[in-house]
Amino acid sequence: MTQGHIATAPSRKTLFTVLGGGLAAAGAILTVAVLPAEYHIDPLGIGNVTGLLKLSRPKEVEVALPATAGTDAVAHFYSAALRADSVDIPLAAAGDANHRDQLEWKVRMKRGDTLVYSWSVDALPDEFYADFHGQSQPNPDVKVLTYKKGYGAAANGAVVAQFDGIHGWYLQNQSEKAVVLHLKLSGFYEMRPDPSAPE
Repeated sequence: MTQGHIATAPSRKTLFTVLGGGLAAAGAILTVAVLPAEYHIDPLGIGNVTGLLKLSRPKEVEVALPATAGTDAVAHFYSAALRADSVDIPLAAAGDANHRDQLEWKVRMKRGDTLVYSWSVDALPDEFYADFHGQSQPNPDVKVLTYKKGYGAAANGAVVAQFDGIHGWYLQNQSEKAVVLHLKLSGFYEMRPDPSAPE
């Protein structure tokens, strides 16, 4: 600057041109580099070509599963198709002369089979008893494994059979009115001809 010369401010056109250029450059950097590298968004496909898209992907870590089989395995595979059933189980009021206020209801499962269930009954929680258990085939001895027992008006869960046999519930209505238990099942099992009949 020459001494005694007064600088003049740039015109509005120049200011807007510089500002617009800066915004355009920032937008280009955001679109081409920041979005693919940080947010895995690649609207122009440049991040994929340049490799920037890989920076935003989570790191994959291979996990070695324990070499187990049977019921301890993390993943189970079955030759039979998945099935699902809904069953209504009526129970008489407590003290029924023919003992229709209680019964055993079970399905047949092989070792490693999975059963997912949900049941509910219109009774007070302290007036309905359920014992969820499995029972092996009687040769030579019968194994009984209790999964859960107690009072309640609903239950949800899953079980992996620890042995071949029948698995299900002993149900007992202790209320003064007849009730119907609504049971939903899915998994890998066989329905017995009459699940409430003795094995």
